[in-house]
Amino acid sequence: MAIFEKLRVSLARDSAPPMVEAAGHVESFRSRREFLEAAFASEMAFLHLRTGKRYDFIPLPIDGDYVAGIFKRQAPVSLHDEALRPYDAENYESALVILSVSKDQLTWVQFNKKVSSTKSLLESFFSHLSKKSDVNDWQVYVEYIHDEREYFGVIRERRSEIAKITFTFIPPNALSADDEVYNLVKAVQQEAAPDVQQHVYKAEPGKMRPDTEHMNASARVAMAGGGDADVRDKFNHVLYSSIHGRVTRDVPSEDLPTPGNASFVKRVRDWLFGAAK
Repeated sequence: MAIFEKLRVSLARDSAPPMVEAAGHVESFRSRREFLEAAFASEMAFLHLRTGKRYDFIPLPIDGDYVAGIFKRQAPVSLHDEALRPYDAENYESALVILSVSKDQLTWVQFNKKVSSTKSLLESFFSHLSKKSDVNDWQVYVEYIHDEREYFGVIRERRSEIAKITFTFIPPNALSADDEVYNLVKAVQQEAAPDVQQHVYKAEPGKMRPDTEHMNASARVAMAGGGDADVRDKFNHVLYSSIHGRVTRDVPSEDLPTPGNASFVKRVRDWLFGAAK
Protein backbone atom coordinates (compact mmCIF):
# COMPACT_ATOMS: atom_id res chain seq x y z
CA MET A 1 0.00 0.00 0.00
CA ALA A 2 1.08 3.58 -0.69
CA ILE A 3 0.65 6.13 2.11
CA PHE A 4 -0.72 9.59 1.33
CA GLU A 5 -0.71 12.61 3.67
CA LYS A 6 -3.33 15.35 3.57
CA LEU A 7 -2.22 18.99 3.47
CA ARG A 8 -3.62 22.43 2.72
CA VAL A 9 -1.99 24.93 0.38
CA SER A 10 -2.89 28.45 1.58
CA LEU A 11 -2.29 31.43 -0.70
CA ALA A 12 -1.74 34.99 0.50
CA ARG A 13 -0.95 38.34 -1.09
CA ASP A 14 0.68 41.44 0.36
CA SER A 15 -1.66 44.42 0.58
CA ALA A 16 -0.88 47.29 -1.77
CA PRO A 17 0.86 50.25 -0.06
CA PRO A 18 -1.55 53.13 0.82
CA MET A 19 0.10 55.51 -1.67
CA VAL A 20 -0.37 52.96 -4.46
CA GLU A 21 -4.02 52.46 -3.54
CA ALA A 22 -4.54 56.24 -3.39
CA ALA A 23 -3.12 56.57 -6.89
CA GLY A 24 -5.77 54.18 -8.14
CA HIS A 25 -3.26 51.65 -9.43
CA VAL A 26 -4.90 48.35 -10.36
CA GLU A 27 -2.58 45.36 -10.13
CA SER A 28 -3.14 42.40 -12.43
CA PHE A 29 -2.56 38.93 -11.07
CA ARG A 30 -3.80 35.37 -11.45
CA SER A 31 -6.70 34.12 -9.38
CA ARG A 32 -5.95 31.36 -6.87
CA ARG A 33 -7.26 28.75 -9.27
CA GLU A 34 -5.32 30.16 -12.23
CA PHE A 35 -2.16 30.29 -10.12
CA LEU A 36 -2.41 26.64 -9.07
CA GLU A 37 -3.28 25.48 -12.58
CA ALA A 38 -0.26 27.35 -13.96
CA ALA A 39 1.99 25.97 -11.21
CA PHE A 40 1.20 22.35 -12.08
CA ALA A 41 0.95 22.78 -15.86
CA SER A 42 4.51 22.11 -17.04
CA GLU A 43 7.48 19.86 -16.41
CA MET A 44 10.01 21.45 -14.13
CA ALA A 45 13.28 20.72 -12.34
CA PHE A 46 13.93 22.25 -8.92
CA LEU A 47 16.21 21.92 -5.91
CA HIS A 48 15.10 20.79 -2.46
CA LEU A 49 15.29 23.68 0.02
CA ARG A 50 16.98 21.61 2.74
CA THR A 51 19.12 19.06 0.90
CA GLY A 52 19.90 20.88 -2.34
CA LYS A 53 19.10 17.71 -4.30
CA ARG A 54 17.48 17.92 -7.71
CA TYR A 55 13.85 16.92 -8.20
CA ASP A 56 11.69 16.80 -11.31
CA PHE A 57 7.97 17.47 -11.60
CA ILE A 58 5.90 15.80 -14.33
CA PRO A 59 2.26 16.97 -14.71
CA LEU A 60 -0.49 14.38 -15.20
CA PRO A 61 -3.77 15.12 -17.02
CA ILE A 62 -6.82 15.09 -14.75
CA ASP A 63 -10.33 16.48 -15.18
CA GLY A 64 -12.53 18.46 -12.79
CA ASP A 65 -11.32 20.84 -10.09
CA TYR A 66 -7.92 19.19 -9.69
CA VAL A 67 -4.31 19.32 -10.79
CA ALA A 68 -1.94 16.39 -10.49
CA GLY A 69 1.59 15.27 -11.15
CA ILE A 70 4.55 13.18 -10.08
CA PHE A 71 7.61 14.37 -8.18
CA LYS A 72 10.68 12.22 -8.82
CA ARG A 73 14.31 12.19 -7.80
CA GLN A 74 17.27 10.14 -8.91
CA ALA A 75 18.17 7.44 -6.40
CA PRO A 76 20.89 5.15 -7.83
CA VAL A 77 21.00 1.56 -6.58
CA SER A 78 24.28 -0.20 -5.79
CA LEU A 79 24.54 -3.50 -7.73
CA HIS A 80 27.28 -5.91 -8.89
CA ASP A 81 28.20 -6.98 -12.41
CA GLU A 82 29.13 -10.50 -13.57
CA ALA A 83 32.60 -10.14 -12.07
CA LEU A 84 30.99 -9.00 -8.80
CA ARG A 85 32.34 -5.50 -9.26
CA PRO A 86 30.09 -2.86 -7.65
CA TYR A 87 28.41 -0.21 -9.76
CA ASP A 88 25.52 2.24 -9.40
CA ALA A 89 22.47 1.45 -11.51
CA GLU A 90 20.07 4.17 -12.61
CA ASN A 91 16.95 4.33 -10.44
CA TYR A 92 14.24 6.86 -9.61
CA GLU A 93 11.89 7.28 -6.66
CA SER A 94 8.58 9.11 -7.03
CA ALA A 95 5.68 10.68 -5.14
CA LEU A 96 2.25 11.43 -6.58
CA VAL A 97 0.45 14.71 -5.80
CA ILE A 98 -3.22 15.58 -6.41
CA LEU A 99 -4.45 19.05 -5.43
CA SER A 100 -7.95 20.49 -5.43
CA VAL A 101 -8.06 23.94 -7.05
CA SER A 102 -11.46 24.69 -5.57
CA LYS A 103 -11.81 26.98 -2.54
CA ASP A 104 -10.46 24.57 0.09
CA GLN A 105 -7.15 23.91 -1.77
CA LEU A 106 -6.67 20.53 -0.13
CA THR A 107 -3.96 18.24 -1.43
CA TRP A 108 -2.91 14.64 -0.98
CA VAL A 109 0.78 13.84 -1.46
CA GLN A 110 2.27 10.37 -1.45
CA PHE A 111 4.73 9.90 1.42
CA ASN A 112 7.85 8.16 0.14
CA LYS A 113 10.71 8.40 2.63
CA LYS A 114 13.15 7.87 -0.25
CA VAL A 115 11.87 11.08 -1.85
CA SER A 116 11.16 13.68 0.87
CA SER A 117 8.67 14.73 3.51
CA THR A 118 5.49 15.82 1.76
CA LYS A 119 5.46 19.32 3.26
CA SER A 120 9.11 20.03 2.37
CA LEU A 121 8.53 18.73 -1.14
CA LEU A 122 5.67 21.15 -1.79
CA GLU A 123 7.50 24.05 -0.13
CA SER A 124 10.57 23.46 -2.31
CA PHE A 125 8.41 23.22 -5.44
CA PHE A 126 6.56 26.48 -4.78
CA SER A 127 9.73 28.27 -3.65
CA HIS A 128 11.34 27.48 -7.00
CA LEU A 129 8.28 28.76 -8.86
CA SER A 130 8.33 32.00 -6.87
CA LYS A 131 12.02 32.68 -7.51
CA LYS A 132 12.60 31.23 -10.96
CA SER A 133 9.36 31.72 -12.91
CA ASP A 134 6.58 34.20 -13.49
CA VAL A 135 4.16 31.97 -11.54
CA ASN A 136 4.71 34.04 -8.41
CA ASP A 137 1.43 35.89 -7.95
CA TRP A 138 0.82 34.46 -4.46
CA GLN A 139 2.77 33.64 -1.32
CA VAL A 140 2.34 29.93 -0.60
CA TYR A 141 1.99 28.37 2.86
CA VAL A 142 1.81 24.59 3.26
CA GLU A 143 0.41 22.95 6.38
CA TYR A 144 -0.60 19.43 7.34
CA ILE A 145 -4.26 18.63 8.04
CA HIS A 146 -4.59 17.19 11.54
CA ASP A 147 -7.01 14.70 13.06
CA GLU A 148 -8.98 16.78 15.56
CA ARG A 149 -10.41 13.73 17.34
CA GLU A 150 -7.12 13.09 19.15
CA TYR A 151 -6.87 16.74 20.26
CA PHE A 152 -10.38 16.89 21.68
CA GLY A 153 -9.84 13.52 23.32
CA VAL A 154 -6.88 14.93 25.27
CA ILE A 155 -8.86 18.06 26.16
CA ARG A 156 -11.68 15.91 27.50
CA GLU A 157 -9.73 13.17 29.27
CA ARG A 158 -6.67 15.02 30.62
CA ARG A 159 -8.21 18.36 31.48
CA SER A 160 -6.92 18.30 35.07
CA GLU A 161 -3.30 18.12 33.81
CA ILE A 162 -3.44 20.89 31.22
CA ALA A 163 -1.32 23.95 32.07
CA LYS A 164 -0.49 25.40 28.66
CA ILE A 165 -2.11 25.42 25.22
CA THR A 166 -0.40 26.97 22.21
CA PHE A 167 -2.01 27.62 18.84
CA THR A 168 0.28 28.63 15.98
CA PHE A 169 -1.48 30.06 12.93
CA ILE A 170 -0.30 30.72 9.39
CA PRO A 171 -2.19 33.23 7.20
CA PRO A 172 -5.60 31.53 6.85
CA ASN A 173 -6.62 32.94 3.49
CA ALA A 174 -7.78 29.58 2.12
CA LEU A 175 -9.92 28.76 5.14
CA SER A 176 -13.62 29.54 5.16
CA ALA A 177 -14.26 29.21 8.89
CA ASP A 178 -16.77 31.82 10.00
CA ASP A 179 -15.91 32.56 13.61
CA GLU A 180 -14.30 35.27 15.71
CA VAL A 181 -10.95 33.49 16.01
CA TYR A 182 -10.62 33.25 12.26
CA ASN A 183 -11.52 36.91 11.87
CA LEU A 184 -9.01 37.93 14.56
CA VAL A 185 -6.18 35.92 12.99
CA LYS A 186 -7.01 37.32 9.56
CA ALA A 187 -7.21 40.93 10.84
CA VAL A 188 -3.87 40.72 12.64
CA GLN A 189 -2.25 39.16 9.59
CA GLN A 190 -3.53 41.93 7.34
CA GLU A 191 -2.54 44.71 9.76
CA ALA A 192 0.84 43.46 11.01
CA ALA A 193 1.78 40.97 8.23
CA PRO A 194 3.47 38.35 10.45
CA ASP A 195 4.51 35.09 8.84
CA VAL A 196 2.96 33.23 11.77
CA GLN A 197 0.90 34.06 14.83
CA GLN A 198 1.16 32.27 18.16
CA HIS A 199 -1.55 32.35 20.81
CA VAL A 200 -0.37 30.99 24.18
CA TYR A 201 -2.70 30.23 27.11
CA LYS A 202 -1.34 29.31 30.57
CA ALA A 203 -2.93 28.45 33.92
CA GLU A 204 -2.40 26.23 36.91
CA PRO A 205 -3.28 22.59 36.07
CA GLY A 206 -7.03 22.09 36.05
CA LYS A 207 -7.90 25.80 36.23
CA MET A 208 -8.04 26.47 32.50
CA ARG A 209 -11.26 25.93 30.58
CA PRO A 210 -9.88 24.49 27.32
CA ASP A 211 -13.23 23.67 25.72
CA THR A 212 -14.83 27.11 25.43
CA GLU A 213 -16.22 28.37 22.14
CA HIS A 214 -13.12 30.38 21.24
CA MET A 215 -10.65 27.69 22.32
CA ASN A 216 -12.52 25.09 20.28
CA ALA A 217 -12.66 27.47 17.32
CA SER A 218 -8.88 28.00 17.58
CA ALA A 219 -8.38 24.24 17.50
CA ARG A 220 -10.65 23.80 14.49
CA VAL A 221 -8.79 26.47 12.48
CA ALA A 222 -5.43 24.88 13.39
CA MET A 223 -6.59 21.34 12.61
CA ALA A 224 -8.01 22.37 9.24
CA GLY A 225 -4.55 23.30 7.97
CA GLY A 226 -4.40 26.80 9.44
CA GLY A 227 -1.55 26.00 11.82
CA ASP A 228 -0.62 23.77 14.75
CA ALA A 229 -1.80 22.99 18.27
CA ASP A 230 0.28 21.98 21.30
CA VAL A 231 -0.96 20.99 24.77
CA ARG A 232 1.37 20.59 27.79
CA ASP A 233 1.27 19.92 31.52
CA LYS A 234 2.96 21.96 34.29
CA PHE A 235 6.24 20.10 33.72
CA ASN A 236 6.15 21.11 30.03
CA HIS A 237 5.52 17.51 29.00
CA VAL A 238 3.62 17.20 25.74
CA LEU A 239 0.07 15.92 26.19
CA TYR A 240 -0.83 16.54 22.56
CA SER A 241 1.02 17.84 19.49
CA SER A 242 -0.56 18.13 16.07
CA ILE A 243 2.83 17.19 14.61
CA HIS A 244 1.87 13.59 15.39
CA GLY A 245 -1.78 13.86 14.35
CA ARG A 246 -1.53 14.01 10.57
CA VAL A 247 -4.38 12.73 8.41
CA THR A 248 -3.22 9.85 6.21
CA ARG A 249 -4.82 7.37 3.85
CA ASP A 250 -3.64 4.17 2.17
CA VAL A 251 -4.01 3.57 -1.56
CA PRO A 252 -3.27 0.24 -3.29
CA SER A 253 0.19 0.48 -4.86
CA GLU A 254 -1.07 -1.16 -8.05
CA ASP A 255 -3.43 1.83 -8.55
CA LEU A 256 -0.62 4.39 -8.69
CA PRO A 257 -0.22 6.12 -12.06
CA THR A 258 3.02 6.56 -13.97
CA PRO A 259 3.89 9.07 -16.73
CA GLY A 260 3.21 6.26 -19.18
CA ASN A 261 -0.10 5.27 -17.58
CA ALA A 262 -1.58 8.57 -16.41
CA SER A 263 -5.20 7.38 -16.51
CA PHE A 264 -4.78 5.73 -13.12
CA VAL A 265 -4.60 9.19 -11.51
CA LYS A 266 -8.40 9.42 -11.63
CA ARG A 267 -8.69 6.17 -9.69
CA VAL A 268 -6.37 7.50 -6.98
CA ARG A 269 -8.29 10.79 -6.89
CA ASP A 270 -11.49 8.87 -6.18
CA TRP A 271 -9.73 6.86 -3.45
CA LEU A 272 -8.55 10.04 -1.73
CA PHE A 273 -11.03 12.84 -2.36
CA GLY A 274 -14.06 10.62 -2.81
CA ALA A 275 -13.50 8.90 0.54
CA ALA A 276 -12.83 12.26 2.18
CA LYS A 277 -16.30 13.64 1.43
